[in-house]
Amino acid sequence: MSLLVATDGQLNSGPLMLDALPFALQMLILGAIGLVIGVLINWAIYAWTFFEIRRISPWMKLPEDNQAEKKLSPRRTLDYVPIIGWPGRARDKTAFGRGFWIRPMLIELVWMIGLPWFYLWLAGGGLVGQEIVPSWQETETWFVLYTIFLALMTIGTFIDFDEKMIPDSVTLPGTLIALLVAAIAPWSRLPEFVKGGLGGESLRSITHLYPDQTPPVAGTWQELAIGLAIFAIWVWALLPKISVWYYGWGTSIRFMYAHAFRPKRKTVCSLRTQTRSLPGVTLFLSLLLLAGIAAIVLAWLGLPAVNWQSLYGSLQGLAFGGTLIWSIRIVGTFALQREAMGFGDVTLMAMIGATLGWQATLVSFVAAMFVVILGLVIQLIITRSQELAFGPYLCMGAAIAIFRWDGLWSASFRGVFQLGPAIWAILGSSLILMAVMLLGLQWIKTLFGLAGPMEKE
Repeated sequence: MSLLVATDGQLNSGPLMLDALPFALQMLILGAIGLVIGVLINWAIYAWTFFEIRRISPWMKLPEDNQAEKKLSPRRTLDYVPIIGWPGRARDKTAFGRGFWIRPMLIELVWMIGLPWFYLWLAGGGLVGQEIVPSWQETETWFVLYTIFLALMTIGTFIDFDEKMIPDSVTLPGTLIALLVAAIAPWSRLPEFVKGGLGGESLRSITHLYPDQTPPVAGTWQELAIGLAIFAIWVWALLPKISVWYYGWGTSIRFMYAHAFRPKRKTVCSLRTQTRSLPGVTLFLSLLLLAGIAAIVLAWLGLPAVNWQSLYGSLQGLAFGGTLIWSIRIVGTFALQREAMGFGDVTLMAMIGATLGWQATLVSFVAAMFVVILGLVIQLIITRSQELAFGPYLCMGAAIAIFRWDGLWSASFRGVFQLGPAIWAILGSSLILMAVMLLGLQWIKTLFGLAGPMEKE
């Protein structure tokens, strides 16, 4: 593998970084890109919301009726300057609260400083433990993919903190980008060390189901069928639909179909109604389904075996991440008799799975559990609230999996995954145990009169 960082500190060999540029100028360009990404993140955090659009970003147009925004002050030229312009926005504290400008300012500052560091970390072998320095092809593919991934997770994290939901505008493009990159760049998958014939070590991308498994030479019909089913179920999950399982399966399926495909007629007058039309979201997702099926079939037919296995691994990760959280959501809702987790967490974990693969997704989930326990304890101490936005902690777990990948994989988790199919029995047993524990907890809370009003019904 070629060396990226030369002895003079300059970055070598790569289309993103020009060798002719001084190292300081290269870092300046990366910092500027990071700053632009930070600005875009701040815009998306306030523009992609579901319940309330707060026009905090200076790049969001003020409404014609400024009364709706409590008479926001007119934009000033300095407002458009990243980082520096935010303190001046304190004049709008009546509309958005005191100190509202601190968070977006820090986001831009962190991305401006963090992006150059992230590239240097990848170029120096940070993702592989710095034992083998990766090639420029691997480094720059990881850099582009994970920069997009981390940016989308940043947007989803703060929208979830603000509104307790994660919009599809975050997870849908993230998942599609992950699938596309996996298909065209199999080296984008997370790496692992493997022993060579003479006792040496080399890197390979994890595109297989279990460690030490040799992927098949070519994709099978079973893999194609599974891949198509995964993609179709994911698109179905994104459709706008209402579930009313307490009325029975048949009624719920009819409700979901009617909500997704047959919207209510709009009355124009007492004698005439507008013709039903397919909702725009349903039409878009239907076209996406057809395009995705065609793309997966063409990839299976025409791509080299290593590219197909990379795409198939990404689809497996999508299925595993979504199913894991979906199962926990179903079990938690059954045990607690109320919605235990938003569906945005399901689509978020599907995006994480498509990007990182199913093994790293499980690593991310385990890491998130440790972080969420700490977050819940802090929240209980400060606010006494038990309502917790779970999405940000899933994002933190994914970030931990990336930045601590080599240590977590080689030292802890690789041996676990060598159990093979037994892992699925362990995960299934864990879900059953979780249901029993939650039911027992609810019984104890009811016995001592600690259950809330919704839990008592």
